[in-house]
Amino acid sequence: MAHDAQQVMLAHSWTEDSGIDPTGYWMSEKLDGVRAYFDGTHFYSRAGNKFFAPPFFSKHLPKDQPLDGELWLGRGRFQQCVSIVKNQKLDRADEWKEMTYLVFDAPKLNMVYEKRLEYLKSIMPNYGKDEIASSASSSSSSSSPSASPASNNKIPPYARLVPAQKCLSKSHLIRELDHVQTHGGEGIMLRAPRSRYEFKRSRTLLKVKTFFDEEAIVVAQVKGSGKHSHRMGHLEVKTPDGRLFSVGSGFTDAQRDRPPKIGAVITYKFQELSNKLNPRFPTFVGERIDIKWTDYCKTYKPPSLKAATPAKVVSLLKQNSLIFQNGNDNDNGSTATVTFLGSEDDNDSKEDSDQDEKSDVDSDYTPGSPASPVTTSTSSASSKSTSAVNRKRTHAQVQSNKTDGNNGDGSDGDSSKQEPCRYGASCYRKNPDHLKKFSHPVKRAKA
Repeated sequence: MAHDAQQVMLAHSWTEDSGIDPTGYWMSEKLDGVRAYFDGTHFYSRAGNKFFAPPFFSKHLPKDQPLDGELWLGRGRFQQCVSIVKNQKLDRADEWKEMTYLVFDAPKLNMVYEKRLEYLKSIMPNYGKDEIASSASSSSSSSSPSASPASNNKIPPYARLVPAQKCLSKSHLIRELDHVQTHGGEGIMLRAPRSRYEFKRSRTLLKVKTFFDEEAIVVAQVKGSGKHSHRMGHLEVKTPDGRLFSVGSGFTDAQRDRPPKIGAVITYKFQELSNKLNPRFPTFVGERIDIKWTDYCKTYKPPSLKAATPAKVVSLLKQNSLIFQNGNDNDNGSTATVTFLGSEDDNDSKEDSDQDEKSDVDSDYTPGSPASPVTTSTSSASSKSTSAVNRKRTHAQVQSNKTDGNNGDGSDGDSSKQEPCRYGASCYRKNPDHLKKFSHPVKRAKA
């Protein structure tokens, strides 16, 4: 079955100008896990490598119907997921208990997608549920004799179905995409109605995202400077068509201590391509253990100047998204969400000031993505309120400094010894070192 795993169905990209109307397509969340093909006994990667999952992990999965899905540990935990999957030590078997096998298809079931979905609903609950819907079980058993449910409807403890809902219009898709990415998801997958599973890259499966990501091979590890002088500062990588560039942001301290080896394949995300077709602001996403570089190169299509267009970069901050929504067929934007269960990443947030942190960034870094969106409307309002207070404080400090004979920028008052800040009076950095080094003209109030 390793051969089938190497030929799993892959997606093309969907864009608003692609000419494809998504109405009627099935939408589900694009996951940030490790692709895994289950042949009834073992899990295999896209490269055909066997994943040595503990026996308890595949309990009650069907033995006669292969499954296609992803091993998933939770949002923002891709690298930890990879670490568990790669490790073959028996004493780490308990770590698999945190994992979920999220299933999205039954590749060998020779039926249209809707019938395959019925079968999957009959053998496992949707993610976030603990029980199989009785209607799904009876429907599958009556209409699909060859796709009989698991014996006695025993529920696989570590497998769940990825929920899917019908797309009602292009605006519905854009709205769901915005919802998913605002809350930390990667994007949306579109499945054509009544489509068959194809063991190739198929036009019936489309991925929808507002940032770009690709793979590259590591050709060098470059030592950092400053606080990273004792470890990796950035990676030199190469694309299949020979473009060389650096990836220096997106790494944790642990990843800098033990970076991907030369020859490793990594995924990076980026905002856009330059006129020379180099990615702008490339950010490390993770190391790929499920694909072979030679196979990736065979199917790779080099970008053109037409592809060098901006794209909104969305943070991978993790919280709620489409995968946890209750089904809703009304195109009214009121789809309810269910809080993510058991994630420590849900309440994480990032600073929203890129300029304020530049003095702390290693010189080997490549600038990362823009600020992460706050996780809820409450925190968003709080952030705006705090920002307003900070602006008021800054204005009060400027007025106070002016009366004290200072420059109104927090500096010592002798601007002749300071270099002028390139942002001038519009600079909003409050870093003390920056204010001491650069002078800032104070905006005069209009008469």
